[in-house]
Amino acid sequence: MKKYIIAITIIIILAIFGIFIVKSITGNSIKELNPEIKEFTVKAFKFGYSPDTITVNKGDKVKIIINNTDVLHGIRIPDLGLRDNEILEFTANKTGEFTWYCTNMCGEGHKAMSGKLIVK
Repeated sequence: MKKYIIAITIIIILAIFGIFIVKSITGNSIKELNPEIKEFTVKAFKFGYSPDTITVNKGDKVKIIINNTDVLHGIRIPDLGLRDNEILEFTANKTGEFTWYCTNMCGEGHKAMSGKLIVK
C-alpha cells in the first residue's frame, strides 16, 4: 500500500510538472504563430495601385496581398529589401516613408507605377 501511494504521488508531481512545461511551450508557440498581422490587399493594374499608400506603425507585422488585375506587376520596396509578385510579409522595423515600385515590366507606364508605405 505504501508503494502504491508513493507511485501515485510521483505520477501526480510529474503530471503537474509536465503541464507547466507544455503550457509554457504552447504559450510561446501560439504567440509566435498567431501574431496580430495588419493585412492589406493592393490592386495592381496598368499603371497604378489601389490603394497606393499604406500606413502602419513601427513594429507591426504586415502582410500585403498583391491582386494583379491585368498583367503580372508585383511590389518592390528597395529601401527595405522587399520584393514579390503575390504576397509581401514583413515586420515594419524602420520608420519613414518608403516608395514601392512595380516589380515586372508591364508596359510604357511601368516606370511611373509606384506607391508608398508609411511607417510611423
